[in-house]
Amino acid sequence: MNKPKVFITRKWPESVEAKLQARYQVTFNKDDRPLSQEEFKSALQEYDAVCPTVCDSFPAEVLNVANKRCKILANFGVGYNHIDVTAARQQGLIITNTPGVLTHSTADIAMTLLLMSARRGVEGDRLVRSKQWQGWCPTHMLSSNVTGATLGLIGFGRIAQAMARKAHHGFDMNIVYFKPSPADEYVIDDLHATRCETIEELLQMSDFVSLHCPGGYETRHLMKCRQV
Repeated sequence: MNKPKVFITRKWPESVEAKLQARYQVTFNKDDRPLSQEEFKSALQEYDAVCPTVCDSFPAEVLNVANKRCKILANFGVGYNHIDVTAARQQGLIITNTPGVLTHSTADIAMTLLLMSARRGVEGDRLVRSKQWQGWCPTHMLSSNVTGATLGLIGFGRIAQAMARKAHHGFDMNIVYFKPSPADEYVIDDLHATRCETIEELLQMSDFVSLHCPGGYETRHLMKCRQV
């Protein structure tokens, strides 16, 4: 029996690519360059499966291409907002993703950004690399303490909760959050988290704020219009 034809849109880890080669008739994007929508259309016509990443856009215009051979878009990543799911469903395409695998990685990055901002890490790095550092003095690059400060989380899903655990248990931060409905009781007990009724209330209580709500039209300019 002929092996299914699979197209990988970007460079994947070598161990994964080796397994793909063993199981399928696979084509790789060896240049690891962003592909055009015309190239995606051709891939849908030529391959049984296309494996995109979160950086590859599959709007209805691409998915509705004629003479489609592809039956599945196996997405490398958790998010799938780069794929028009409604159009895919209408075309009978299966869409898969990898839910949950990046929760702690994303929370780690959020904590990194918080720490770099509070402790002015990027500024210090640039200062040293440009050979501008003249030595320490009491007022040099004064920054903000994270330990014991209050972290406000707008949205309180699995990534926000993972960040809250790192902040509360690792840095003794106080946790406040905004979410339309209360979080589970065991989460509140673990984090001693306080729910705010409005975003304005959260902003007034917080030393640092991290956004964990979906992107898109409904949340566009979410912070720009807030007044505290």
